[in-house]
This record gives sequence, structure tokens and C-alpha cells, in this order.
Amino acid sequence: MDILEKRVSLGTWPSPVQNLSKLRDGLWVKDDGRCHDVYAGNKVRKLEYLLAEADEKIVTFGAMGSHHALATAVHGTAHGRQVVVAVHPRHHTPHAEAVLRATMKLADVHRFDSHEKALIGLRTLGEGATIIPAGGSTPIGALGFARAGIELGEQVAAGILPAPRRIYVAAGSAGTLAGLAVGMRLAGLDTVIVGVRVVPEQWMSVQYIQALCDQTGELLGVSPGPWVLEDQWLGPGYAASTPDAEDAVVQAAEHGLHLETCYTAKALAAALAASGGPDLFWQTHNQSPLDGLVVAAPVLEPENWAWQAH
Repeated sequence: MDILEKRVSLGTWPSPVQNLSKLRDGLWVKDDGRCHDVYAGNKVRKLEYLLAEADEKIVTFGAMGSHHALATAVHGTAHGRQVVVAVHPRHHTPHAEAVLRATMKLADVHRFDSHEKALIGLRTLGEGATIIPAGGSTPIGALGFARAGIELGEQVAAGILPAPRRIYVAAGSAGTLAGLAVGMRLAGLDTVIVGVRVVPEQWMSVQYIQALCDQTGELLGVSPGPWVLEDQWLGPGYAASTPDAEDAVVQAAEHGLHLETCYTAKALAAALAASGGPDLFWQTHNQSPLDGLVVAAPVLEPENWAWQAH
């Protein structure tokens, strides 16, 4: 368990929990979106471990407007690292554009025409540097959510919320899911992790998720707890909105949660459609304003963001 102490302290923990029974009976939320004043969200937990091992130069990968890319740029540069990002196109939204602009302020951003070409660019740009894959989802990065599982167990033991039957979380690169599956074992909870798919099968297979769960568990000497993957919330493709996601954004806003339609709103939509409980929606989206990070430099016009996932 000493490996859980090999981290850089970035966030303010524990993240708070809130009763969302007005949205759906038996539903709670754990909000990682306010763990840092500049840029928060689930990537902070992963970066606490990834930065502890990183070289002076970090090269990472994501879509245009990637939250992981911005989180790495914010926290990496704050800890003396040079950050380089390989990005690929995605559906345009004003929020994604703001995230891209903020990333451009802090990191050296290289745009590629496709997901596949960006992966090749990642390897080329990463020669002699620390390469962090999409979402920071390595077994080391997932340790952040193994630790988060212990944190949740402590909140349950303190009577802050009931032990959840299921935890709903957006699954894009699966590091959060894998870490929580291991973390439930460490916390002594029988909770099932429900990953809500937000990327196509080609990017994240069930076999890949299980391997990441197993590799994370091996670092800590435990077997991961149970998890399932729900595929029906993806919609037309990565970053494409859905009516259910848009409705979840509206409902969440009424309770002070600001979601986006690519990841967190799809996860909440899945949680709202379920019944029984108690259940927990793990809110992974940054809630800190981007105003101080965004640059005015021009970026691609919206029509040049659009693409079809295949």
C-alpha cells in the first residue's frame, strides 16, 4: 500500500457528497469538480500519481477540447513540466472550444487530422519524454481512484451517505472505472461500478477495461471489484450530444452542478434512468471557471471540428 503514498498533492480531499433524491429516489452525487480552484475534475486524482513519476517534458493526447489535456497543462506546468499535446478533431461545442483555447495558453498543441494520426503523433512527439495516454488512464493513473474508493468508504463509515449499490461514472478511457473497481475492494464495499460508454468500441473495448482493472489491482495486491459497461448512452458518436444528455444538463444545473454533454451528462442520464439504490453518480467535470485560462487567439472554425467517429 506504500505505492498509494507516492503522489504529488494537487487536490483538496475528500470531495463532497450530496443527496440528489429530488432528481431520483435513492441517488447521491460525489463531486470531484471543486477539488482545485484553477482546474478540477477527475483528472486531478490521476495526475497526482502521474506527475510524481513524470520527466521534465510530458506529451499527452486527446480530442480538441480534451479535459485531460487541459488538466495536464494546468497542473503539469504548475509543477515545472513542459507539456505537449497531440489532438484530433471532434464535434464542436462552445465549451470544447473554451477548453482548447485554455490548453493553447499553457501547452504546445499539435493538431492531427484523425484519432489514428494523433496516436502516431503522440509516439513521435514523445521521444525522450514521459508519454501520458488519453485520460491519464494507466495503472499508475488509476491509483488516484483506488485512493478515492478508500475515501468514499471513509465517508460511508462516517455516516455521510449510505453504502452505494452502484456507482455511475463516464467511461472514456476507463481509468476512473478501473481505479474505483479496485478502490471498492480496498474500502470493503460491494458496490458495482457502472461505466457509461462515451467513446466508440474501437477506442475502448471490454477486454481493455478488464486488463486495466487487473493491472491496477496487481499494483495493490487485490482483485478488482465488479463492474459493468452500459453502451446505450453514447448516441451518434464521441462528443455528439443526445436528448437524454441535454436533459440531464438541465436537471443537474437546478442542483448547482454544471455538466457537459460529452461525458458527465451521459453518465447522469444513465443514473437517472435506473431505479432502486442507494446509487451514486460520480461527478468528474471541472466546476471552476475557465475565464482566467482562456486566450483570445483564433482557433478552427466550428465546421472544421466536425467529424464522424468510425
